[in-house]
Amino acid sequence: MTDDAAVPGVLHRLLDLLGAPLAGLRPGAEVLIKPNLFQTRPGFHVNTALLAAIARVVAEYGARPVIAERTHAIYEILRDHEAARYARVVSLDDLPLRITGIPGATSLRVPIAVPELVLDCDFFIGVPQLRTHASVVYSNAMKNLVGLLPGYTTRIVHMAGVDESTVDLNLMRPQDLVVCDGTTVIEGNYPMDGRARSVGFLAASRNAVALDVAVGVLAGFDPDSVAYLRDAHQRGMGPLSLQDIDVLGTPLAELAFDMVKAPVEIVAPRAGVHVYAEHACPACSRFVAGAMRALAEELCAWDGEMTVISGPQVQMPPLRGAVVLVGNCLYESRDLGIFIEGCPPRAIQLAAFRYAMGRGVGEHERTQFRVPPRLVSVAR
Repeated sequence: MTDDAAVPGVLHRLLDLLGAPLAGLRPGAEVLIKPNLFQTRPGFHVNTALLAAIARVVAEYGARPVIAERTHAIYEILRDHEAARYARVVSLDDLPLRITGIPGATSLRVPIAVPELVLDCDFFIGVPQLRTHASVVYSNAMKNLVGLLPGYTTRIVHMAGVDESTVDLNLMRPQDLVVCDGTTVIEGNYPMDGRARSVGFLAASRNAVALDVAVGVLAGFDPDSVAYLRDAHQRGMGPLSLQDIDVLGTPLAELAFDMVKAPVEIVAPRAGVHVYAEHACPACSRFVAGAMRALAEELCAWDGEMTVISGPQVQMPPLRGAVVLVGNCLYESRDLGIFIEGCPPRAIQLAAFRYAMGRGVGEHERTQFRVPPRLVSVAR
């Protein structure tokens, strides 16, 4: 599928294969449609023609579709778009929140703030865009739910452990239907970097775990390498093997492609940048690998020395030059250098490395890492 005009027809075929999952919608039911619309760059968000097609089908059943995503980018992307003819378009940041607990949560074990729409909607449709990911391997149906939360809660998710938190959020509000946008995918060192690639497929399922497994295999991933999929399977939320999934429609072998993956090998870009991450957990290790790749040019242009440490340390390595500590497990050593919390940290926290190089960072970026008191007075 290479033309937006073909999207409605392909969507209808997918829904037919799934046995018309929207046919049970009652008139007036509120249907939440949650896409990936976090970025405005062309190709770096869900195909808007797909959103319009989904909203139209929902409206034709007499239900009330609401397209919602965190941040105000959704207004810029969908302003005057056909999708707004059928659905109410709203940023989740503008909606009232409710403090709610998640029964059975293993990571988000304390109540968190959740938009009331998420908890009260009658039917929930996730519309993710398939993306590689520098920390969690790949992002699709399940990971899309992290975008339901206010920005400060997203930070809490990473502090608590993003893999288990992703599963907890899917436990909190399971998706009744997922439609994956593979018309364009994001590959490479995303979200630190990455590029859009036109592929041309759509996939749908009533089970988010099954969809992530099938689409992961389609794109050349091993689903067993994804911690949140293993966790979801262990909790009984879906299959982990393609053999346990009924794949309908076009055979995967006819659509298969190999996405460019995020780096997993940590490579210091030059002498003078010392990295000690041999004991880091897989997610933080991938974060460091992605950071070294994303910042390679900047680190090579900078003439200073830097020590990057991630993972538990029985004995600290030599601390040479600017020191950057990556991950929650180094909290007790936080005064030794610039500390980036998270398991794993988020892409925005790359600003800590730039700060360590003496470069200016934005006001919001400065809130994303801790500087020890002895360094706070240093002009940046």
